[in-house]
Amino acid sequence: MPGTVITDLRRRGAVDPGRLLAGPLRAVGLQRLEPGRSAEVGGDGAEHALYVTAGSGVAALPEDVVRPDQAERADIGVALVEGTAVVLPLDSRTVLTAGTAGMEYFHAILAAATVPPQAAPDRTTLDRTAPEEPEEGDSR
Repeated sequence: MPGTVITDLRRRGAVDPGRLLAGPLRAVGLQRLEPGRSAEVGGDGAEHALYVTAGSGVAALPEDVVRPDQAERADIGVALVEGTAVVLPLDSRTVLTAGTAGMEYFHAILAAATVPPQAAPDRTTLDRTAPEEPEEGDSR
């Protein structure tokens, strides 16, 4: 298998796929959060895909995360368990917080192609068809 590279992400953590692949992947890696620890993920002009490989936790919007000086809010976030996938669209962010056993997740960062907004169609170039000719005997 010429050009094939096999990497143990549990030993290495993260790799730069740009050395081998021409696609949009910027980085891939296996991340671990210790019990109760949090990490903000996302933004930076990219899309992010996460997949929980072990443990559990919660994903919440950054503005909803409880700060130590605030009253606790247990109803915020989405539960994450082994096998859960989270996809963050371009420039969106989330805060991951590990549960009591910690949480391990696979994280892929994808470069997003910027697409210019489509301009309104030029009315002078629209296809114009001639009105239908009435068939013989049609009294339109």
